[in-house]
Amino acid sequence: MSRLGKALLGLHAWGGLLFGWLLVPVFLAGSLAVFEPEISHWMRPELSAPPFSRERAVVLAEARLRRVAADAPVWRVRLPTGREPTIGIGWGSDPRKMREETLDAASGQPLAARQTRGGHFFTDFHAELLAGAVGKWVVGAAGIVMLAALVSGVLVHHRILRDFFAFRPWAARRRAWLDAHNLAGVATLPFLLMITWTGVVILAEAFMPAATHYLYDGNARAARAEVVKSFVRPPAGEAAAMRPLAEHLAAAERVLGEGTVSNLLVRHQGDRNALVQALRHVDDRLSAVADHVTFDAVSGALFGRQTEWNAVAYVYRAQVGLHVVHFGGPALRWLYFVSGLLGTAMMAAGIVLFMRKRRQRSAGTRGQRWLESVGVAAVAGGTIACLVYLWGGRLLGATLVAGAGGASWEIAGFFAAWALSWLHALARPPECAWRAQLAFAGGLALALPGLDLFAASQPLDALRLGVDLTAGVLGAALLALAYHCFGTSTTASTSGAMRQGEAL
Repeated sequence: MSRLGKALLGLHAWGGLLFGWLLVPVFLAGSLAVFEPEISHWMRPELSAPPFSRERAVVLAEARLRRVAADAPVWRVRLPTGREPTIGIGWGSDPRKMREETLDAASGQPLAARQTRGGHFFTDFHAELLAGAVGKWVVGAAGIVMLAALVSGVLVHHRILRDFFAFRPWAARRRAWLDAHNLAGVATLPFLLMITWTGVVILAEAFMPAATHYLYDGNARAARAEVVKSFVRPPAGEAAAMRPLAEHLAAAERVLGEGTVSNLLVRHQGDRNALVQALRHVDDRLSAVADHVTFDAVSGALFGRQTEWNAVAYVYRAQVGLHVVHFGGPALRWLYFVSGLLGTAMMAAGIVLFMRKRRQRSAGTRGQRWLESVGVAAVAGGTIACLVYLWGGRLLGATLVAGAGGASWEIAGFFAAWALSWLHALARPPECAWRAQLAFAGGLALALPGLDLFAASQPLDALRLGVDLTAGVLGAALLALAYHCFGTSTTASTSGAMRQGEAL
């Protein structure tokens, strides 16, 4: 092999290993985040999913706001959708800091739902590891290394098409793991390149802020204001009654399209200069630009609209749209979900393959034991942590009232389970740790539907049923993986030495 080939192989192997420990849980969380609203609904079983009318929903929301927040200068209404079948309202003096309530979409009554981060936890963990700007730096760096590992893997793999059709699960273990790594990687290669590239682009501002600092003196809001038009004015200080929100919704949908408004925001409520802004959803467009229109709340006259964007906004937001997959409907979301899990499996298989090959040379050393334990914790432990989060949200939420810290406890459970999985992996032989933790994860997943049925206060609906069935299928797959891949002799065959492609 040439020096360049060896360098690419080393990049693929060590870059994939060291950053794979982080990328596996990040990819797993990103796959789950595809169904963020559905998971959030599942984690709040007090919520129902009744049939709803958008027009009636806005009337119910306004009635509730007039009852509990008549003096608040800012109102916000989130209209129900098929994926989030409740009404959300908020009020306060600052649109960024508002008191919120969730209403039943059929009756308009407030729902005493438990406090939980829901599916949004997985989105936050995927994007920034719950660590703010530092987390974005880390995830961005991992994304750049993953791009390099993907490209180097293609360059050093000469038999990519042949191996795509070669999966031998009953072959020698190292051969089977290599086949799994190759098959999952080749099958999802276009998706992996796209999702990694768009993720890096979305986070680019966090780790490449030079343009913002140079052109806008570091003011990110000024940069955004150049793209997103803002239609505002100061209050007049004179009281006036505004038109019903239902009228503004109808007027907005004449501009933005029928059934496309997702949110209404009222500024200076009760003032003669009150404004109502309507935001369009992005569920039917690749380029995730949120058109918006603003009306005079008192007269109903059009105050401003933005339905056209510059080319840079369309290009950037198209990459955002490709990554967050709000467009395309259920079929595309399932494609993203399955592709994300296959990408996670590809990296997990690479980690296992690397460890098994290295074990032949360094078995029993302290460094090898540490590497093995981190690999188990990253793959099996990360899976357990996600499942413990779901269990914690349902079990803890049943005893903690809203506002009493339920969301904090479920997140603490996530990290505690992850830490315990690493300690367990340190204390047990690698194959035993893999088998035990994958089996435990499978058991947790298989039991989730039972937990849902036992602990729910509302009849089972389609959203919760989808989560239950998916958990059951994944649980069965994890148990099969634990039994088939780690359930027999822990001695890997050394026959048929791997050549160039087995380095990871």
